[in-house]
Amino acid sequence: MYDNESGDNFVPPEPPPIKINNPVTALLLIGVIGAPLVWVIVGMLLTFEPAKLGIVCVLIFVGCFVALVVRSQGGGSPPREGWEDGTAL
Repeated sequence: MYDNESGDNFVPPEPPPIKINNPVTALLLIGVIGAPLVWVIVGMLLTFEPAKLGIVCVLIFVGCFVALVVRSQGGGSPPREGWEDGTAL
């Protein structure tokens, strides 16, 4: 168990706000989150599920997810000088 001798409790700093500057990224995130939500909500409200809705929701989810992964592969800040891809022990 952690023994705090000074009596102070650790209070983490406020996290920075989430910034989505690119509207395409925002739309892709909405697709990744929204498609399963629509599928679940429709499944809870209706006693039957239209087959086309399930196919469309799965395609939207997979397409948006793949697009987000592809977009995240190349974008990013260049590595800092002296920065290596690994940890130092």
